[in-house]
Amino acid sequence: MLVYLSKKIAIPNGVKLSCISWSTTEGWLACGGENGLLKVLLVANSQNVEDGGNLSMNQTLVGHEGNVLIVEWNEKYKKLTTSDQHGLIIVWMLHKGMWFEEMINNRNKSVVRDLKWAKDGRKICIVYEDGAVIVGSVDGKRMWGRDLGLKPALVEWSPDGQTIVFCSVRGECHVYDEIGNHLSNISMLISDQSCQSSITGIDWHQSANHARSKLALGYENGSIQVMSDIGDRKPDLFQTGMSVSKIRWNVSGSILAVAGARANSAGRLISLVQFYNPHGHLLRTLRVPGNGINSIAWEGSSMRMALAVDSFIYFADIQPEYQWACIDDVLVYAFAMPGKDDKCVTFWNSKSNERFAKYVRGLIGICAFGDYCALISEASMKNTFALIICDAKGTALIGKYMEEKPEFTVMTASQLITATDSCVYLWHYCSNEPNNAVTLQICQGNRCTRKPVRVGIDSGTKVPESDSSRFTLRDSICSLAASENMLLVGMQSGAVRHYSLRSLRHEATYNLESRACNIYLNCNDTKFSVIDIDGLLTVLDLNSASFHLSDPLHNQQLVTVNRRKDCRGMHWSRDMPDLYVTMEKNRLYVFRNGDPEEPVLSSGHVYEFSDLEIKAILLEEIMQTPQTPKKEHVVNFETKTLRDTRSLILHNISFQDSWRFVQKNGHQRLWQLLAHGALQKLDLAIAKQSFANFADIYGVNFVRKLEMICDEIQQRAEVSAFFQHFDKAEERFASMNRVDLSLAMRIKMGDWFHVGNILRVGGDDDWIRDFMFNNMGKYFFERQKWDRAASYFTQSKNVEKLVACLYLQEDYDELEKTIHAAAGNHELLANIGSMFCSVGMCSQAVLAFRSTSDMNPGIEACVLMKRWGSAFSLVTKHNRQQITVVLERYVGHLLHAEMKLCAINLYRETNDHENVVHLLSQLAMQSVTVKHRPMYMKKIYVLRALEESKINRSSTRHFSTEQGKEASAQMCYWRKAEAYHFLLLAHRQLYEGRFEYAKRTSLLLENYRDCVHFYRSQSLIALAAYYSGNYSVCGKACMKLQAEPGPIKGNISELITEILSKRSLHASGNMRPPEERSVPWTSTKNASYLDLCFASGRSITAMDTVLRCVICMHKVIHGELRGGSTCPLCHSLL
Repeated sequence: MLVYLSKKIAIPNGVKLSCISWSTTEGWLACGGENGLLKVLLVANSQNVEDGGNLSMNQTLVGHEGNVLIVEWNEKYKKLTTSDQHGLIIVWMLHKGMWFEEMINNRNKSVVRDLKWAKDGRKICIVYEDGAVIVGSVDGKRMWGRDLGLKPALVEWSPDGQTIVFCSVRGECHVYDEIGNHLSNISMLISDQSCQSSITGIDWHQSANHARSKLALGYENGSIQVMSDIGDRKPDLFQTGMSVSKIRWNVSGSILAVAGARANSAGRLISLVQFYNPHGHLLRTLRVPGNGINSIAWEGSSMRMALAVDSFIYFADIQPEYQWACIDDVLVYAFAMPGKDDKCVTFWNSKSNERFAKYVRGLIGICAFGDYCALISEASMKNTFALIICDAKGTALIGKYMEEKPEFTVMTASQLITATDSCVYLWHYCSNEPNNAVTLQICQGNRCTRKPVRVGIDSGTKVPESDSSRFTLRDSICSLAASENMLLVGMQSGAVRHYSLRSLRHEATYNLESRACNIYLNCNDTKFSVIDIDGLLTVLDLNSASFHLSDPLHNQQLVTVNRRKDCRGMHWSRDMPDLYVTMEKNRLYVFRNGDPEEPVLSSGHVYEFSDLEIKAILLEEIMQTPQTPKKEHVVNFETKTLRDTRSLILHNISFQDSWRFVQKNGHQRLWQLLAHGALQKLDLAIAKQSFANFADIYGVNFVRKLEMICDEIQQRAEVSAFFQHFDKAEERFASMNRVDLSLAMRIKMGDWFHVGNILRVGGDDDWIRDFMFNNMGKYFFERQKWDRAASYFTQSKNVEKLVACLYLQEDYDELEKTIHAAAGNHELLANIGSMFCSVGMCSQAVLAFRSTSDMNPGIEACVLMKRWGSAFSLVTKHNRQQITVVLERYVGHLLHAEMKLCAINLYRETNDHENVVHLLSQLAMQSVTVKHRPMYMKKIYVLRALEESKINRSSTRHFSTEQGKEASAQMCYWRKAEAYHFLLLAHRQLYEGRFEYAKRTSLLLENYRDCVHFYRSQSLIALAAYYSGNYSVCGKACMKLQAEPGPIKGNISELITEILSKRSLHASGNMRPPEERSVPWTSTKNASYLDLCFASGRSITAMDTVLRCVICMHKVIHGELRGGSTCPLCHSLL
């Protein structure tokens, strides 16, 4: 991070300031001082570079007569509270843009030592010098008051407003609840000498998550104690080395500012503000002029700080260290999401504007090199840390874990180097191809191995070890820098240690004046730069190292090339070792051999410096809206040399002068610029020599081509095409009436639409036209615009591509038409057939396969789509016998899956009646055992009989004994079908209420005792007779059921008794309903199917109109069909 003084405001009449406070929500800045001075200022936003933080309001508040000692803001209710040396307290309110008095309080007994509003703004706590404490509400009411019996110096509310901490002048801290009850004392876990020092600052940071709140205590002797809460027994303790006057957390709680003073070597006090992270690591030191810092305050954005020094207000700009890196044009940056503990790491491609985000818990750092970046974070396991290698889209390639926290990380083309406070770890990642996964391996010497090595930095000896690969250090590490051959390690003592990455040996130690926060190496390892804790940039020359051979520690002295103050970063050029850019405050300076160029006003962070161009990222603007970065946040700058060269060429300066200027500032980018300028002016000699100076063989050959062209207009047209000004080149070719050159240029660049325009104007070459249409079709095909691609492929007669487009469009009608166009192309026809087969269009697939010389795919397609008729017709026509094997395998699969009906249907489609009869026989036997439904059994027997009849009709043999047996079997199955038919008919008549019909039909089952189960037939007879009123028949059926052994024998006695009692009431057992008495009935004994109606079950008389089924030969009375037209038994058309 960088901290520097950016603005100073002088108080009129030299009145000294004593306090200052900045409203974090509204931006109001209040300051108080001697003689009742009280001012409220409104300062412009610090992120606007142009206005420089100008004042937009300056109001002096009148009300205090003594020195104003305290100013405090109530952020919630927008109130300002002030107090002076006489104990007068005034609450100010904002009304129509001006501040006015709202309430006044004066105890007239003691002086106010401190006052603080609760975080929610509803309560205020005031402590007086005599020990009195008053807690009041925001509306001015007193809630409670108490004398603590001590001399309080400071007061602080807890973030939740439930606890108050009082600090005494003796350095004691007492904790009370919100109603004044004493809870405990805060333990001071610092040295006894520090305990005797008074507390000069207390600040309890309010976090959105109270579990992460931080309580900081500052002591006059320079000790700082940071606690997570009042009961934290393991706080972070550190020493600032100065006398502390004030401490303040920034808004996010990530930085603690400590103001104070210390004596220099001459004994003079120097005012300082030191910035620490929550764990006590010093981030930056800011020196402030004047005789002491009386108060400090943070702006709401934490990007600026106000300091009250003597009679001035100093503004310091704070540019924090962001977690970011760049992979070419992909910016990788991290930011905190509101309400989430994880950090969002965004991979943003600044050219395509693509964004990929991933969430990382406990992110520590980001570094990148080449095509990869490394994310260092806390792992899910306790005390374990992860190093993840990612590509430019955030895809994790591979990761490694370590048990020590990596504080510093740097990446090279082959190594990932991390460091803790005392150890440096070297991991070698290997990649044979850029797109392959990265593998991390431990590095030992010049080769990769999985055995770790420990190297002592001081001695330089290698000691094998089994637990880690590290450097053991005496001094703690504070920074790292590395190249392919060199590693520089910055130490807290100010030393920079040089190691060779090839031999892992300690080469030298360079002693600097202060601690190095950042180290940068140039492109050829001849120079490096250091930015220290004070923001001072020092550039050192490694080639100027001098040392004594007798020095065992390899201490060397380096020549300082350059020094710059207030630097927030720097970047070496990738192609020139003496060229670098520094980022100083809000300006960029480019240095060449230590000489600066004119600065550029920018707050960007440089991520690339090559070819005399600087690419920078405006991270501050991106972090305002991190989820929607814009391309405007990436800015490019040119060096002065590049700008001057371009100016010389544009202003028609002599090329000889430009040549000398470029030769003096030799760089390949300048030679390229000069060559292009000479080409535009057709100075071919200068252009050729310039191309040769930066080894552009293509450019040299192009100049040679121009030298062989005599026409100047053609030369200028070729130059325009060279600079990709194709329209201008085409105009010049047209002025020469050289359509062929325009056409060749457009064909070479693949601009087929312009080729079409040229051909329409002039040109009638068919092969070029077909070639053009074909490439235009490919253009739309690659962009998945199938309809437009198909139209161009049709014009170019490219049937193969046309087929692909039609298939992707699912336009199968047009695809079928291409079969005739593809005649003779057997491979394409087979492909078309496969396309139709994939969508289940069998006939079209067969048509395509039929056009080829091989019909096997067509047969396989019919089999696949279960078109067995088509398959057998193809087999018969083309004498193919392999379908039999396929059919048998398919039937075997169906039988194994217990799908006999499917197998029967398959055999029926192939007219294999014998196998149908065989499977039906098995199914009938199985159905009798399982006792399927009667309708199912009827269908089985009817189908069996029909198949037997088909076999008899197809047989060409003469009548024989075997044929007689087949006819007898057919009649047997018809008889079984009749039995189940009458069973179903009786049930249907019974449910229709035709009880006499049902009784007579059920009595027919007496003739089919071998087909229908006894219990089923007799139960039906009994039920039908009972409902028809024929209790005699019903009783006989019940007695038969009782006589037969079975499960219902014991339960039928009561039923018989009831039926016999009813029988006595009816003398006649042959009573029938009146409407059925005229119906002729046949005796159930020896009834033949030849004189029965199978639609009603009654006998046929001479008066009836009879129809006979030609399939099963059974009769039916026309009147009983009830409008039907099919046989009741076999369901064939009559």
